[in-house]
Parts: sequence; C-alpha cells; structure tokens
Amino acid sequence: MKDIDKILMKSKKTLDDIEVPNELEDRLLKALEDKESNCSKSTTWNKKIIAACLIVFIISFNFNTLAYYSKKLLGYDQIMDSTLKNLNELGNGQIIGESYTFSNGVVFTLDGIMIDENQLLAFYTVSDPSGELESYSLNPRMEFKGFFKRYHMSNGHGEIDEVNNETKWIMSFDTPAFYERTLELEVYFSVNGSMYEEGNISFKLDRNKAMKSSLKQTINKTFESDGVKVRFNSILASPTTTVIEGSIQNIVELAIEQISGERIRPNDLDIELIVNGKELEKQTGSMKTDLKGITFSSSYDALPNDIESLQIRLQSLSIDKDVNSTLELSKDYEANIAGQTIKINEVYESDGSTYVTFTTDDSVVLTRVFLMIDGEKVSLKETLYAQQEKYMDGSITRKRTMHFPKVGDELELLIETMTYSQRYNEVIDIPIK
Repeated sequence: MKDIDKILMKSKKTLDDIEVPNELEDRLLKALEDKESNCSKSTTWNKKIIAACLIVFIISFNFNTLAYYSKKLLGYDQIMDSTLKNLNELGNGQIIGESYTFSNGVVFTLDGIMIDENQLLAFYTVSDPSGELESYSLNPRMEFKGFFKRYHMSNGHGEIDEVNNETKWIMSFDTPAFYERTLELEVYFSVNGSMYEEGNISFKLDRNKAMKSSLKQTINKTFESDGVKVRFNSILASPTTTVIEGSIQNIVELAIEQISGERIRPNDLDIELIVNGKELEKQTGSMKTDLKGITFSSSYDALPNDIESLQIRLQSLSIDKDVNSTLELSKDYEANIAGQTIKINEVYESDGSTYVTFTTDDSVVLTRVFLMIDGEKVSLKETLYAQQEKYMDGSITRKRTMHFPKVGDELELLIETMTYSQRYNEVIDIPIK
C-alpha cells in the first residue's frame, strides 16, 4: 500500500513540474473560436437551404394553381349554365384577357372564347369607372372580323355587378371558318348618346381549344299541313349546344307566293327535342328570309353522354298569312279560311257603331280586318273582350267582339291577313351512331 502511495506522489510531482508554453493558450483559444464560427456558418447555411426549398415548393405549388386557373374563365359562374360550367372546369375555353379603353373611360375586356362547330361564345367584361352603368355599357354592337368574312353576334345574356361597376356577358357568334387563324373583335359604343366609337381587340385562335361535334345527322324530312310545309335539314350536336336547322319555303316558293299575293310570314315554330323520353331545354330559336328562302334554326342544351333515344317533335307553326277573304255577316254563319273555322255569332248596332261577335280557335288572330259598310271600307277601332272556352279534347276557342265606328245597311267582313297556328304533331326518330 505504501509502495502505491509513493508511485502516485512521484507522478504528481512530475506533472507539477511541467511548464506550459504561453503561446499554447492562445492557440487553444483561437481553435475554439474557429470551431464556434464554423458551427455558426453551417447552421446559417442550412437555414438558407431550407428556406430556398420552401420558396421553390411554394412557387411550384402556386405555379400549378395559377396554371390551372389560367385555363379557366373566372367570374362567370353566375351566368354559365351547367353545360358551360363543365366545359370551363375542363379548360375548354381559350383565355384572351385583352382590353380596350374608350374615350369616356369605359373599359371593354375580352376575357375568353369557346369555339365548336355550332358557335363562338365570347366572354367579356364592361367596366364603367364613373360608377354609372349606362345602357351603352350593357349592350354594345360587336362582330368578329376574319380574313375574308365577318362573324355576327346572335344572342347573349349577362348580369350587372353594381359593387364593382361592371357587367359580364356571354355572347354567341357565328362559328369562324376553318381557315381563320387571327380574329379581330370590333366593338361599337355610344360614348355621348349619339356618336359611336369603335374599339378593336385582335388575337390568334388556338385551334387546339376548338371542340368537336358529338352528333351530326342529315334529316331531309318534310311535313305539310294545309299547304304549309316544314322541312328539317339537319341536326348538329356540339359540346355547347344542339342545333336543328330547316326551312319553310325555298326561294322559288317564296317568289310564287309574293306574286300570288298569298304570302306567309312565320312567327314561331314549336319544336321539341326529346332525349331518352325527356324534353331537352330549348335555348333560342330564329327565322330569317334571304336568298335561300325562309329558314329556321332551333338551339337546345348539349346532348348528354348516355343517349339511348333521340327524337324531334314538330308540334305547330304560327304564321301570319295573306288571305284576302270576304265573310257574310249573318248569325251562326261559318267560314273556313286557310283551314281555320271562323263563326259569326252576332251582328248588332249601338250608339252609331257596328259590333261583330265571332268565335275562332284560340290561336287565330285577325291581324288586318275591315268592315265594308255600304261599299265603304271602315277600319277596326277596337276589340272589346275575349272569352275562352275549353273542351274535353283539349281544344280551346275564343269569342271576341269587334267594334267598327259606323253603321249601314250592306255589311261584309273583309279579312286581309290573319295569324294562326298550323298543327302538325309529327315525330322524327334520329339514329344514334
């Protein structure tokens, strides 16, 4: 035990005798300072890497989000129907985002378009910084100018945002021809109530955004009732709408009627499009007279994907026709004019005027009628009342009394033109390919 103590005491004395150089302390202190500095720099650098990674992640996320939304038309949810909303969600519109500012401060912005074989839909915003949404801000005149031709607007709808002093609209135009690559939108605003100012927005068409049709059929069927023909030419279903086109008279038939003085002027065509046994919602209908004759177009919602059956149902055609017929005025006298029955119920005089009570089908209106009194042509002053009567077969008649401000001995009712509905009740089955 004593030997161990001696050894330990000798070692302690040796260590106590060792002298540490003065510069060693300085070196050790500098080494410690360098170590702390390196740790600090490493920590700072790691923080910068982490921050950079976060920034890249955020930018990448936002870029994907912006890229997604840049393919969609924003702010039109309230005026889009379900069909357009679905197409917009799929990114089927072409974003334009170009504006034109008029001299009165009104800003017109073409936000985007959708194109298929039936139509071009323009989505636009009109902003009025003055805070007064005048009529000129709501419905400007517009058309697209192409390489050879112009494309005119047909119909549209929109809404007013009074908080932001702007309106948003969706307007339909003719479909651009296949060769069009650049379009120019010409917008005409009334800036001072009478003078129009023109604004222009040009853009390139992205043909990759144009949508294909889902059904295209030639029909070529004609239906005739009491000499009035309705021809169905075609049906074209595209992603935005379904259009049925046809005619009522060709140019030759139109010319013959003009010469004979028995013209017909169509007012309304009642056509239903039946899909899987259910009526598809109608959007618009139009008729026009040009070098092709009298033609019509009826637009409906887009066809669903699961089509099992497709039918066109022709119900009736309302027309205004030149008849130039004279009726005998005696009680219970009936006459058939253009397939329509007109019954004279009563003829009487009161306070120096002549009154004629008659009954017709509910759709019949004598649009231009006179009373020949002792050879004098007297105009209708007013129709006093209209009484309806419904029957078990669903038909409706209407009794009316006409007032002519004159009396006499010899009376004849002269009907020059009349409006009525021509009934057809025909169905066309459309093959599904």
